Amino acid sequence: MKKLLLGALLLLSTTKIFSQNVTNFGLYIINPTNCPYSITGYWVDSIGIEGPLFFTVGDTSSTFQDIWYGQAVSTSATSTMSLCVVPVPACNCPPACIQQIPVTQGSYTILLCDSIVGIEEQPILSLLDNKYYDLLGREIKDISTYPMFSFYINRGKKHMKL
Repeated sequence: MKKLLLGALLLLSTTKIFSQNVTNFGLYIINPTNCPYSITGYWVDSIGIEGPLFFTVGDTSSTFQDIWYGQAVSTSATSTMSLCVVPVPACNCPPACIQQIPVTQGSYTILLCDSIVGIEEQPILSLLDNKYYDLLGREIKDISTYPMFSFYINRGKKHMKL
């Protein structure tokens, strides 16, 4: 009886040690220049064991955004991962990476070939006038052509076009 109990405990402990955590996540790649790229990534746990991330295509039919499904098969619930999107050399863009993020379900977004030069703050007084603005503070020239069910700002309040 003792041998059976000891064997069961040993089996349970090795199962826990060598068990794997499968974590699925989404990866959105915003690619305004439509540059070809590859995706690399790996996970690492607290004792230094590491492994690859696996990616399958979700939807790449959009002009500016690609959706990928990622999977990490890690050995620990406290693993971290690193993701990199590497454009081809002809695009003349640097790799875009996210480093040491927890391996959790959810979504991550990477902007490839970033052409943003800076962010400008919109003074609050101009947002209180009778003009229409999108949620980023850009003026909407003609509200009648603005997409249905989209949010906009008018006189400092958020509205949805219905």
